[in-house]
Amino acid sequence: MKVVEIVKAYAESIEAKYSSYDETKAAVIVPIGQHRHQTVLAELRNINGVPYISLTSKISNKEAIKDKDIYERQKNLLFGKLVIEKDYLEIRAYLENTMSHDLIKEVFNEIAAFADIYEKKYTGKDIF
Repeated sequence: MKVVEIVKAYAESIEAKYSSYDETKAAVIVPIGQHRHQTVLAELRNINGVPYISLTSKISNKEAIKDKDIYERQKNLLFGKLVIEKDYLEIRAYLENTMSHDLIKEVFNEIAAFADIYEKKYTGKDIF
Protein backbone atom coordinates (compact mmCIF):
# COMPACT_ATOMS: atom_id res chain seq x y z
CA MET A 1 0.00 0.00 0.00
CA LYS A 2 1.35 3.38 -0.97
CA VAL A 3 0.58 5.75 1.89
CA VAL A 4 2.09 8.85 0.32
CA GLU A 5 0.27 8.29 -3.00
CA ILE A 6 -3.08 7.88 -1.22
CA VAL A 7 -2.58 10.98 0.94
CA LYS A 8 -1.33 13.00 -2.04
CA ALA A 9 -4.33 11.99 -4.19
CA TYR A 10 -6.76 12.89 -1.40
CA ALA A 11 -5.01 16.21 -0.68
CA GLU A 12 -5.04 17.18 -4.34
CA SER A 13 -8.73 16.29 -4.66
CA ILE A 14 -9.64 18.76 -1.90
CA GLU A 15 -6.87 21.28 -2.64
CA ALA A 16 -5.17 20.69 0.71
CA LYS A 17 -1.58 20.54 1.92
CA TYR A 18 0.11 17.30 2.83
CA SER A 19 3.49 16.19 4.17
CA SER A 20 5.20 12.84 3.94
CA TYR A 21 7.48 11.76 6.76
CA ASP A 22 8.69 8.66 4.94
CA GLU A 23 7.11 6.06 2.65
CA THR A 24 4.98 4.67 5.51
CA LYS A 25 3.65 7.87 7.09
CA ALA A 26 2.06 11.06 5.78
CA ALA A 27 -0.31 13.75 7.00
CA VAL A 28 -2.87 15.97 5.33
CA ILE A 29 -4.26 19.24 6.68
CA VAL A 30 -7.96 19.08 5.82
CA PRO A 31 -9.76 22.42 5.42
CA ILE A 32 -13.02 22.22 7.37
CA GLY A 33 -14.47 25.68 6.77
CA GLN A 34 -14.82 28.82 8.87
CA HIS A 35 -11.00 29.12 8.85
CA ARG A 36 -10.61 25.76 10.61
CA HIS A 37 -8.40 22.82 9.65
CA GLN A 38 -7.88 19.31 10.94
CA THR A 39 -4.76 17.18 10.56
CA VAL A 40 -5.22 13.52 9.63
CA LEU A 41 -2.21 11.23 9.96
CA ALA A 42 -1.99 8.20 7.66
CA GLU A 43 0.35 5.40 8.67
CA LEU A 44 1.06 1.98 7.19
CA ARG A 45 0.44 -0.80 9.70
CA ASN A 46 0.80 -4.55 9.44
CA ILE A 47 -1.07 -7.07 11.56
CA ASN A 48 -0.48 -10.76 11.01
CA GLY A 49 0.96 -10.05 7.58
CA VAL A 50 -2.02 -7.97 6.44
CA PRO A 51 -1.14 -4.38 5.48
CA TYR A 52 -3.58 -1.56 6.07
CA ILE A 53 -3.45 2.19 6.53
CA SER A 54 -4.49 3.71 9.84
CA LEU A 55 -6.01 7.21 9.68
CA THR A 56 -5.91 9.14 12.95
CA SER A 57 -6.91 12.63 14.02
CA LYS A 58 -6.52 14.05 17.52
CA ILE A 59 -9.55 15.56 19.22
CA SER A 60 -8.31 16.72 22.62
CA ASN A 61 -6.52 15.76 25.78
CA LYS A 62 -8.62 13.06 27.43
CA GLU A 63 -9.13 15.23 30.53
CA ALA A 64 -11.07 17.76 28.41
CA ILE A 65 -13.97 15.34 27.90
CA LYS A 66 -16.70 16.56 30.24
CA ASP A 67 -19.72 14.72 28.88
CA LYS A 68 -20.67 11.46 27.26
CA ASP A 69 -22.20 13.06 24.15
CA ILE A 70 -19.19 12.18 22.04
CA TYR A 71 -19.64 8.48 22.75
CA GLU A 72 -23.28 8.65 21.66
CA ARG A 73 -22.36 10.55 18.48
CA GLN A 74 -19.71 7.96 17.66
CA LYS A 75 -22.53 5.48 17.00
CA ASN A 76 -23.43 7.49 13.87
CA LEU A 77 -19.99 7.14 12.30
CA LEU A 78 -19.61 4.78 9.37
CA PHE A 79 -15.83 4.39 9.46
CA GLY A 80 -14.31 5.90 12.59
CA LYS A 81 -13.99 4.83 16.18
CA LEU A 82 -12.75 6.66 19.26
CA VAL A 83 -9.48 5.63 20.88
CA ILE A 84 -7.32 7.00 23.67
CA GLU A 85 -3.66 7.10 22.71
CA LYS A 86 -0.99 8.68 24.93
CA ASP A 87 -3.55 10.69 26.94
CA TYR A 88 -5.30 12.04 23.83
CA LEU A 89 -8.77 11.23 22.57
CA GLU A 90 -8.48 10.44 18.87
CA ILE A 91 -10.68 9.19 16.08
CA ARG A 92 -9.28 6.37 13.97
CA ALA A 93 -10.30 4.53 10.82
CA TYR A 94 -8.64 2.07 8.50
CA LEU A 95 -8.12 1.85 4.74
CA GLU A 96 -7.45 -1.27 2.73
CA ASN A 97 -6.13 -1.96 -0.77
CA THR A 98 -9.50 -2.60 -2.38
CA MET A 99 -11.12 0.72 -1.44
CA SER A 100 -12.00 3.14 -4.24
CA HIS A 101 -10.71 6.71 -4.29
CA ASP A 102 -14.24 7.97 -3.56
CA LEU A 103 -14.57 5.74 -0.51
CA ILE A 104 -11.12 6.74 0.75
CA LYS A 105 -12.17 10.38 0.41
CA GLU A 106 -15.31 9.70 2.47
CA VAL A 107 -13.25 8.08 5.24
CA PHE A 108 -10.81 11.01 5.40
CA ASN A 109 -13.70 13.50 5.41
CA GLU A 110 -15.55 11.72 8.21
CA ILE A 111 -12.45 11.52 10.41
CA ALA A 112 -11.51 15.18 9.91
CA ALA A 113 -15.03 16.57 10.35
CA PHE A 114 -15.81 14.56 13.50
CA ALA A 115 -12.46 15.41 15.09
CA ASP A 116 -12.88 19.11 14.35
CA ILE A 117 -16.40 19.31 15.78
CA TYR A 118 -15.33 17.84 19.10
CA GLU A 119 -11.95 19.56 19.20
CA LYS A 120 -13.82 22.87 18.97
CA LYS A 121 -16.36 21.76 21.57
CA TYR A 122 -13.79 20.56 24.12
CA THR A 123 -10.92 23.00 23.58
CA GLY A 124 -12.56 26.00 21.91
CA LYS A 125 -9.50 26.14 19.65
CA ASP A 126 -8.14 24.82 16.38
CA ILE A 127 -5.12 22.95 17.77
CA PHE A 128 -4.76 19.73 15.83
